[in-house]
Amino acid sequence: MTRSSRLVTFTSLAALVTGLATGCGHPSGPTDRWTIFNKWLYSVVTGPGQTITIQANITNPYRKERLPLQGAELHANALKPVAPVHIQTSESQVVFQYALLWNVRIAGTYQGDPVGVTVRLATGNQSFVLGKAYTRVVEHPVDWLALPYLPGGEAGQPDYLTGPHDFGFRFANHSNVPVRFMGLETAGGFQFSKVGYVMNSKDVPGGYPKDARPLTSAGVVIPPHATCNVYAEFKQPSGYLNELIQVAAVLERGGVRGEEIVGTGMYTLNYFLNADPSAYYPALNVTK
Repeated sequence: MTRSSRLVTFTSLAALVTGLATGCGHPSGPTDRWTIFNKWLYSVVTGPGQTITIQANITNPYRKERLPLQGAELHANALKPVAPVHIQTSESQVVFQYALLWNVRIAGTYQGDPVGVTVRLATGNQSFVLGKAYTRVVEHPVDWLALPYLPGGEAGQPDYLTGPHDFGFRFANHSNVPVRFMGLETAGGFQFSKVGYVMNSKDVPGGYPKDARPLTSAGVVIPPHATCNVYAEFKQPSGYLNELIQVAAVLERGGVRGEEIVGTGMYTLNYFLNADPSAYYPALNVTK
């Protein structure tokens, strides 16, 4: 198995349940243990009124019977659900998984806001810390450039945490006016260690190519009808195992500056020895 694999869509983490079971071995015993993936960094920039989907997984690499799950509630000042949780189930030959999905609106600017969840089971409620949220709503949203290729993210086993993570996408200028790309701004919690670009590349954005030109403080002009692959890299933030990232690209056109939302990228630790995540994530207390 490779160190990491690229995710195409946000909800594809649930589809990786088969990889969780087989990526690094098979279960070695009939243990019954449900675990919830936590230690999330939510670093999210949005436009006014926009929403974003966040996800938490509950999984068991051994049990075939379903968890007596009746619902879940998200707790955060920064992330306000606009609808009740949507629960998506996935299973392979040996693994059962629930994906808890919330469509949330960013409530404003927050730095390190605690995010928690209460899981409602037939046997009682249990609460867990999911992570922390860093959020911001842009003041001057624009959509001057198209985004034919969006960031996906990465998934991997524990050694994946030691290497850099890639955040790549493509801008396309379909207008008759040049647009200057000035850089990427995050909501906090992490920073990109480097940002580069390649103009009019035929390659799909991915990794950090050797021929990428460093983005300077002057930015780069994207001429009319040109494309620009953007490549960014960041190190694993300390204290986290998973990251959900959405950023703002700072643009300038005709002397006017604006911010265009780029994302979402999801980075997650979800491959384990013997398919057992309990060494990294907390367990639910399930009474039979």
